[in-house]
Amino acid sequence: MTSSNKYSLEGRVLKLNAAADADAVVAELNLLPDLDEIVFSGSTFGVEAAKAVAEALKSKTGLKIANLSDIFTGRLKDEIPQALDAFVDAFVDKKSLQVIDLSDNAFGPVGAAPIRRLFIENRSITTLKLNNNGLGIEGGRLIATSLLDAAAANSKEGANEKTQNALPNMNTIIMGRNRLESASARNLSMAFPVLPNLIELRLPQNGIRPDGISVLLEALRVSCPLLQILDVQDNTFTKEGSKALAKSLPSWPHLRILNIGDCLLGKAGSKIFFKALAPPQSPLLETLIYTFNEMDLEGAKLIPAALANKPRLSTLHLNGNTFDAEDDVVDQIRGILRSNGHVDGLDELEDMEEPDSDVEEEDADDDDDVVEDKSDAVDELADALGGVKV
Repeated sequence: MTSSNKYSLEGRVLKLNAAADADAVVAELNLLPDLDEIVFSGSTFGVEAAKAVAEALKSKTGLKIANLSDIFTGRLKDEIPQALDAFVDAFVDKKSLQVIDLSDNAFGPVGAAPIRRLFIENRSITTLKLNNNGLGIEGGRLIATSLLDAAAANSKEGANEKTQNALPNMNTIIMGRNRLESASARNLSMAFPVLPNLIELRLPQNGIRPDGISVLLEALRVSCPLLQILDVQDNTFTKEGSKALAKSLPSWPHLRILNIGDCLLGKAGSKIFFKALAPPQSPLLETLIYTFNEMDLEGAKLIPAALANKPRLSTLHLNGNTFDAEDDVVDQIRGILRSNGHVDGLDELEDMEEPDSDVEEEDADDDDDVVEDKSDAVDELADALGGVKV
């Protein structure tokens, strides 16, 4: 689909190797002086083809959205950074550029170097999408230091008070399925202080353990009061992470979407979370994904009270937990949602799990306790990152 301001290769599945292979694409781009969005997804670019297309993009001063997801299928590891560098050359001076999507490109840590250059030279970007890139711990560290270096560049250029040692334009970061683990979660936490306007953070399926989740949530609590969307699905909370989340909720009054499905909060963690979610917390919440968290009936019975101040909550997913789907509390939850106009607000509880009687969970008597202050750990990690050479 191509219009006067959007150029898309979706569905064409082109294999562009040499510069000549890209002649038709270049010619089509040259016919669009007002281009503000490109979608190259599904086609694959070699180094020379990328350079040719990037050269054509240099004149598109109004470019706002660059979707380069899934553009390196079948490419060698040493090709990808060079091709990515070529596109970065075309983007570094585009002050109109807001969204960069590089998802589903398996470039690993080596792909983070061109991204670093883009951040430092073009600090107008609002949205970074790096989903399923195989970044690993090292790639996550490089992205974190890139954000810090870009913020430092603002300071060096004598930016105004709002941009001093910060990236005020950046409001969305999506980095799911990247095997970041707890180490990279800590590194990313160090970048949150330079992202005061962060609205959306999605880090699902990254193998982050409770220690990493706790530091991550603490950093978000301290630095990102405008947060509206948090997706950390399929990482591991347990009781430690649950306490950190409970402590953080009051700091995010604008929270609309929370996905903590398959995060193993457990029986005790579920009670900690839903007690913390009770009024007056999170009145703007619209979506809560809380599937497969081993929540028992005691935890489920806390949900109606938590819904009392949430008339906008239209999506509540509780499937895969361990309470009885036929219990009266389920009807009570459905009734509250229905009274707020959300007839289908609760998902179908078709895959409820049996409680594991062989596993004894840690004592939940201190459910109201919250995770200890992680500020010292955050400071230590910041010092460590500050000494890293990228």
